[in-house]
Amino acid sequence: MARIPEPFIQDLLARTDIVELVNQRVPLKKTGRNYSACCPFHQEKTPSFTVAPDKQFYYCFGCGAKGNAVGFLMEYDNLAFPEAIEQLAQRAGMEVPREQGHDAGRQKKYRDRLQTLYDLLTRAERFYRQQLKGDRDRQRAVDYLKGRGLTGEIAARYGLGFAPPGFDNLMTGLSLDNDGVEKGVECGLLVRREDTGRIYDKFRDRIMFPIRDSRGRTIGFGGRVLGDGKPKYLNSPETPVFHKGEELYGLWEWRQSKDKSGQLFVVEGYMDVIALAQHGINNAVATLGTATTEEHARKLFRQVDEVVFCFDGDNAGRRAAWRALESALPALEDGKQARFLFLPDGEDPDTLVRREGREELLALAARAPGLSQYLFDHLSEGLDLGSVDGRARLARLAMPVLGLARGEAYKRLLRKELSELTRLDSDDLDALQASQPAPRQAPASAPAPVADGGGAEPPPWQDTDIPADDAAGDDWSAPRVPASAARNTRLLLQPLLITLIQFPRVASSDPLPQGVEELDEPLLDLIIDLVAIIRDNPDIPAAALLGRLMAMEQGELVSEIMRQSEQITRTPESARKEWQDGVSALEIRYLERATAAEEQAAQPDIHRLSELSQRLQAARSRQRSPLSH
Repeated sequence: MARIPEPFIQDLLARTDIVELVNQRVPLKKTGRNYSACCPFHQEKTPSFTVAPDKQFYYCFGCGAKGNAVGFLMEYDNLAFPEAIEQLAQRAGMEVPREQGHDAGRQKKYRDRLQTLYDLLTRAERFYRQQLKGDRDRQRAVDYLKGRGLTGEIAARYGLGFAPPGFDNLMTGLSLDNDGVEKGVECGLLVRREDTGRIYDKFRDRIMFPIRDSRGRTIGFGGRVLGDGKPKYLNSPETPVFHKGEELYGLWEWRQSKDKSGQLFVVEGYMDVIALAQHGINNAVATLGTATTEEHARKLFRQVDEVVFCFDGDNAGRRAAWRALESALPALEDGKQARFLFLPDGEDPDTLVRREGREELLALAARAPGLSQYLFDHLSEGLDLGSVDGRARLARLAMPVLGLARGEAYKRLLRKELSELTRLDSDDLDALQASQPAPRQAPASAPAPVADGGGAEPPPWQDTDIPADDAAGDDWSAPRVPASAARNTRLLLQPLLITLIQFPRVASSDPLPQGVEELDEPLLDLIIDLVAIIRDNPDIPAAALLGRLMAMEQGELVSEIMRQSEQITRTPESARKEWQDGVSALEIRYLERATAAEEQAAQPDIHRLSELSQRLQAARSRQRSPLSH
């Protein structure tokens, strides 16, 4: 791609007043040297969002959002990095220069092709909305929506549309040429039959629900059939822009509503989300035909402090609830709360709120058990806690689950509650934990489908129209690392990167060890480049350093890491210690791999092996000694 030169980024940031920029969107109040406001990126009542004019940086002590002027525009205005730079440059009266970066052609081609999918999906959404207003067969769709109690205002807010009967309405309505038809297949709007090669509209005679990402872009659709056709609910397949295990239906619409409740309901289907909004409950989202994933949970708890999971009271609903609990625990930081609301038999949020009203649902949610109560109630079912056998069984069932908890205070409280239920003290629980294998977690990006509970109908969004291998073409084979695997591989380097950005001087006192550049590790090249920038510019401010990083090809990855980094208050001394510990661990990892590789060589070099072994022994000794730094 045509890269934006790094010196221009620094110059642009130097000319931008972040206080003025933020204040145009979020009214700020002077508090000492800094400015504060309620955070625009999560719901809160007490201001925890701070803008520091001297550092030209913002930080939220509530959700951990942080960055410079570029990062703020990207987050608040839902802009891509180049768009944010263009907007800042326009404000400053500057023209953005371009230079060719490494592998520019391939990167630009891939991004351009993704953009064609977004554009086509947007055109399709507009087409479906027009059909709901003017197609000759639209009346059945209108009658259905009115029968569900929806107004035109709500239908417009969620972009509801109508796919008319017939096999080529979309292709004809959008005047797709051969390339457009291929793109339609790629983004799940069209289907190609395996046997005949015939291509036709995927969605036919259905009410259409556009699915939007966190930036408001249409990335897929759900469709509910009108009449007795099958499947009842149909959704877009996995595509290069749509990944069910990561998206939440209604999240973008909720953020636009400016709801201030600090709570989100997670329901099963898009009609539940829309029906609740119709009755004044705007804070509802839905997973898209998958069990709740850890990625879902992290996204939810970045937005609010309390999440209410709503499920049917049958066996399928309780299985789904337990999967949601397992996904929520690793994302549940101290101060966050999850509740599990089981609806009465035969009810869903839509029918309940229509019959009983908004207040009844809110009252049920307020009485719903919290995560800890549901956890121990569920594990205790069928056990006699008055007997030794029953308590021992509960302890063995609970310990692996408690190991998933993220918040240290929350984990301690769960252990204390388990201790009271089982009459085992802390030492007994420690011994039990040591005797058990580590808990297993399913990858967040490969969720299991929601069970249908035996004879129940297939869950909403289940796609049975075409085989899964028809969903995407070979041209979209860019690797996608599962979220949980990516997190594991970044455990060492991600904290190093964050520390280096926040406290650049640590690299001067403790340089990277010799040889680590040979490691094939995620983010390592970025850290090496960053250290080189700091070496050449030892007094570079943290905001300017982040700006230079954002100008690199990995800019979006850096932005994601900074958003997802935990809220940690560091002093320069603690940052230096963290950097030293991380560098030490990195050196040990390199030496262990280099030693193993030399030992496995056909003709090992005895002198090199001796040198590596001595360095490894010394590195391990330094790591064990807290006084070595």
